[in-house]
Amino acid sequence: MTIKHLDQHLAERKHITTLPLSALADTRLGIDISFYLRQFLESNREPFLAATGGIPLTLTSVIEDDLRALEKLRIKPVFVFPGLLPNKRQKPNVNEHADACRDRREAWAAYEKGNADDAAKLFEGRSGISQWDLWRSVLRIFRHRNVDFVIAPYTSWAQVDDLRKFSLYHHAP
Repeated sequence: MTIKHLDQHLAERKHITTLPLSALADTRLGIDISFYLRQFLESNREPFLAATGGIPLTLTSVIEDDLRALEKLRIKPVFVFPGLLPNKRQKPNVNEHADACRDRREAWAAYEKGNADDAAKLFEGRSGISQWDLWRSVLRIFRHRNVDFVIAPYTSWAQVDDLRKFSLYHHAP
């Protein structure tokens, strides 16, 4: 759960300070996996993912690189997954599904005509992947590398804040 425009508001008022990662050397760091994966999905766009399905090809390498960078500085990450979302009611949107199907048909038609750029734009606009779709793969990576993670009863940001309050971990969104 994010507060709309909070990052922009804090940046405008110069309330955000950036330090090198080495400032957190020899610590345990609580990381909200929802925020981490949202940042990943925004910065690593794969336009044909909707056509091929599956997870982004770069997911494993990006996570492995990040974990190696943390290991190098002796930072022990603890990723926090959200649990139940309180009062979250999602209404199925039939029109959105129909629009996505239409866009995929148009994208394939453009691709078959040799218009790869148009097809890529249409596929990218309807990738349909969310961070929930990545969790199984992320958990597999974490188990393979013995990375600590917890699943919060409700929201992950509240759990990360609880860890911070009890001085168990530093906090990273």
